[in-house]
Amino acid sequence: MAILHPIFIAIFLLLVFASYQEVFKLEKKQKIFVWIAGILIVIAVGFRINVGADYPVYKMLFAGFSLYTDYGDVFDKALFRPNTEEIEWIFVLLNKIIFDLGMPFYMVTFTMAAITISLKFNSIYKDVAFPALAMLFYFMPIMFFEDSGQMRQGLGIAFCVFSFRFIKERNLPLFLVCMYFALGFHKTSIVFVPVYWLVRIPLNSTRIFWILILAVITSPLEIYKLGGGIFENIAPDDLSSAYTGYLNDKYYGNAVESGLNDVVKLFWIAILIRYDKQGCEKVWYYEYMRNIAVFGLALFYIFRSNEIFAVRLPGAYMFFVTMFCLPNLVYAVEARSKQFLYLGFMTYLTMMFFYFGSGNGHKGSFTIDRYQNELW
Repeated sequence: MAILHPIFIAIFLLLVFASYQEVFKLEKKQKIFVWIAGILIVIAVGFRINVGADYPVYKMLFAGFSLYTDYGDVFDKALFRPNTEEIEWIFVLLNKIIFDLGMPFYMVTFTMAAITISLKFNSIYKDVAFPALAMLFYFMPIMFFEDSGQMRQGLGIAFCVFSFRFIKERNLPLFLVCMYFALGFHKTSIVFVPVYWLVRIPLNSTRIFWILILAVITSPLEIYKLGGGIFENIAPDDLSSAYTGYLNDKYYGNAVESGLNDVVKLFWIAILIRYDKQGCEKVWYYEYMRNIAVFGLALFYIFRSNEIFAVRLPGAYMFFVTMFCLPNLVYAVEARSKQFLYLGFMTYLTMMFFYFGSGNGHKGSFTIDRYQNELW
């Protein structure tokens, strides 16, 4: 059986130890765990060589951007003016600057890893009672898909997550600034803009249940296809064309296959509904986090008939399910429930560690026999 590289084993064991210490021994968050885990992940992700599903494409684009792009085109893209760029402008600008300075490609992956991990972990530490547990959810397996694979979307999600502080403060201008930077890395970030208003919708366990039931019932109707016409009228051309381009994509336009992922989501939904009251009573702004999570799950089921939409569009929303709501619920519940939730989560994460290593981990070259790093 394929096993993940020792650096990933070390990160996993560190976060398991740290989460246990925070939940049962210290009963409070510890910044030192965030720093150590963050540095190790930046090293593992930032200096990797030929690791991750999209790595070859990003490396090929690195020289392409710089040889055939000028700064004028980049800034035209940033201002939504006519231009020849097909990729988001901040990503292109980052590549071009690093290339023009004569630095190697791994400085691109390192810079992107440093930005995304800093934004995500800073937000987790600020708003999650047990950040080590949240980081463990992120590490297994979000980190491998987002920030070691679909790096542009990972950065877009990082800015969406970071914007949560401005959502809490009801600071619309700074929230929109974050959204602008998120869009500069990935177009799918546009879906997160309504969150500023969605968090204020009053919900409870009953309403959560019926929102998700309605999303499941309407899934076969494929109502998301109406979005193509709407986007043509309200969104810039590159956003509307990207949306309509994926509506009938021949590779990813089919429905999401049923399987373990559905079972896991049902457990998360049951936990969110069962312990909603405790979360609202014990955790500051839990209602905001919960609303984002619930509407993220609803988006998943609404887009279920189109795999790429179901996976990509709710990405920033789904971050709040496992990285914000679930660890905060472990903090909010009483001792027996705390033990039950923690044991259940650790069982799932441990199983995922071995399952991922023998499947996508091996395919993506994250295993001990295939992983390579610039530092060794």
